[in-house]
Amino acid sequence: MPVASFLLEPRPYLEGVAEFDWSHDGDRLAYHTPRPGDPLFISDNGLRSEKRPVFTAPAGLHAHFPLWSPDAAFIYFVQGEPPDKLDIWRIRPDGGTPERITSHNGRVTYPVLLNQRTVVYLAGDPDGSGPWLYGLDVERRIPHRLTSDLEQFTSLSASADGRRLVTTRTAPDRTLWRMTIDDSLAGASSSTQVPSSTGVSGVGRIPLTTSPGFSPRFGPNYFLYVSKTGTGEGVWKLADGKSTELWQGEDARVFGGPAISRDGRYVAFSIRRREQKLLYVMQSDGANARVVADSLDLQGNLEWSPDGQSITTAVTDHGSPHLWRIPVDGRPPTTFVSDYSVDPTWSPDGRFVVYSGPDIGSTFSLRAVTTGNAPYPLPAPTLTRGARRVTFLPGRRSLVVLRGEIQHKNLWLIDLETGAERQLTHLAPEFDIQDFDISPEGREVVFERVQERSNLVPLDLERP
Repeated sequence: MPVASFLLEPRPYLEGVAEFDWSHDGDRLAYHTPRPGDPLFISDNGLRSEKRPVFTAPAGLHAHFPLWSPDAAFIYFVQGEPPDKLDIWRIRPDGGTPERITSHNGRVTYPVLLNQRTVVYLAGDPDGSGPWLYGLDVERRIPHRLTSDLEQFTSLSASADGRRLVTTRTAPDRTLWRMTIDDSLAGASSSTQVPSSTGVSGVGRIPLTTSPGFSPRFGPNYFLYVSKTGTGEGVWKLADGKSTELWQGEDARVFGGPAISRDGRYVAFSIRRREQKLLYVMQSDGANARVVADSLDLQGNLEWSPDGQSITTAVTDHGSPHLWRIPVDGRPPTTFVSDYSVDPTWSPDGRFVVYSGPDIGSTFSLRAVTTGNAPYPLPAPTLTRGARRVTFLPGRRSLVVLRGEIQHKNLWLIDLETGAERQLTHLAPEFDIQDFDISPEGREVVFERVQERSNLVPLDLERP
């Protein structure tokens, strides 16, 4: 086919392929499909393999970034639980037991092999910072960070001779915005687009004395957010236009966002400090902050139970996250949901809790159980990865969810009794929402916007 014709009439080469890599001799293709476990196949001469997959990740885990070694003796890949429990593994092309190469248990992405022994990749630190550029000798397996704390990266590639890298260096900007929801709950009109400026009626950026601001949560007559302060992150309170720091921890990273009790008197939040995760509870003015859990592998969002006596959050146990109840009075924590479950949100009447199931390809499902751990039927749809926050519209059996592409979503309302769905916002394409919350009266939404300011950076490597 002439080149011009091929460019004008693109055709699929292999359908149903998520990621792939050609061997260096160009004879074999390693690829995985988006089915559960991201099954890895080997294709000869570009034909779709009819054989069993070389490898399939265990239930609840993913395997991405397949990469041939220069001698085709191994296929390297990233395996684990997205987004921040990942490592590099390798396996023989004919199958067998995979071999773990790194031990970050973090946000590991984009491995590239410079030669037979040297792999370069991106990885975040256990405290949630990064990602940074790392190098590793696959035989010695001691990782070395190659960049400073001031540089963060989102992608990585290498030239064929392994002597030059090209990276995407980024400086993320996280800001908080406010939007009103009208009486009909239809949200902004279909013609309303939120631009980069703050001059749209009913929509505006929230001025903060701190920067950045993220993970907003509404309380009565105030809202909380998280911001970086010094070498760590802190929980801040905005009331009457004034920001007050309630808690700050050196080298601490707050994850999952703070949770406010239903009476507004107490705040719970999870932090990651080096290798340890801690669950704190304090009064809403920041007084009497204390640790209520210090030995659990906490994960995702957390929520106060309806009676205010415990915290519901996910704990990773035996490799998978499950919802636990963690009493605030010192009693032992207990497992609540035995299935894969993260990011809980309780119904307004306290009869059931909604949570996220495992990622399947680029999607995840919403599920629910009653207080007695019986399944509760949901008409809610399967949602797209990228942001997992869901919450109830106050006083109603309606869920507010983020729906759309991985990096651009809008708020939707789902009536759990009728299954009716309604779009609440029509945000401009440059708006990437990572987190949000609804005010107690259900008339206002505050959301976290992330802007990635990126540029490509070539890196020449020294010759041995």
